[in-house]
Amino acid sequence: MAKKDGTLDLRIKRTQKAIKEAFFILVEEKGFEHISVKDITDKAMISRNTFYLHYEDKYDLLNKICDELMRKLFFGTGKQIRREQLLRVDIDSAARIMKMGDSIIAEDKDAYRILLTSSGSDLIIKKIQDIIRRALDLIKNDIEGISEFSIEYIVSGMTGLIKYQVTRSDDAPEVDFYSFASLHLGNLIDSINRKKTGR
Repeated sequence: MAKKDGTLDLRIKRTQKAIKEAFFILVEEKGFEHISVKDITDKAMISRNTFYLHYEDKYDLLNKICDELMRKLFFGTGKQIRREQLLRVDIDSAARIMKMGDSIIAEDKDAYRILLTSSGSDLIIKKIQDIIRRALDLIKNDIEGISEFSIEYIVSGMTGLIKYQVTRSDDAPEVDFYSFASLHLGNLIDSINRKKTGR
């Protein structure tokens, strides 16, 4: 399937794109639980054999789509987190990381919106929460000793913010990430900085 240099053949890319586009249309129309592989292949105008060359079933397709989105989100925010680690941890750096995550998610806003509002949303919510935890692991030395309760608060809050961002109308006011970070992460950031300075 992949060429010697590791890239995908153009025909494979086109087929996978057609499958994913059909999948999103159908999930939005019927909900994940009510679509079949046949629905997807009919909509994508491909044979069932072609579908099964790429995916085991609709659950495998959903899983791979979610993994692609999470990989993109993790690497983008991970780079920003590493840049911010060189600076002092503060409200500004937290807001910049959130803004970076928001801009990455905005590139695939429709995919997130459909997945987060469909009957198969449990999988993407779990994967988003796992990615947030992995991102927090990047700064585990900075947040060492922070309670699991606080971590869960951050994970739940960030997941809720993502769902809010992708399901809101386009004319909704832009989120003020600085205010959000100040209100919800201010005490945590102060605690991190006190630990780092020994005060």
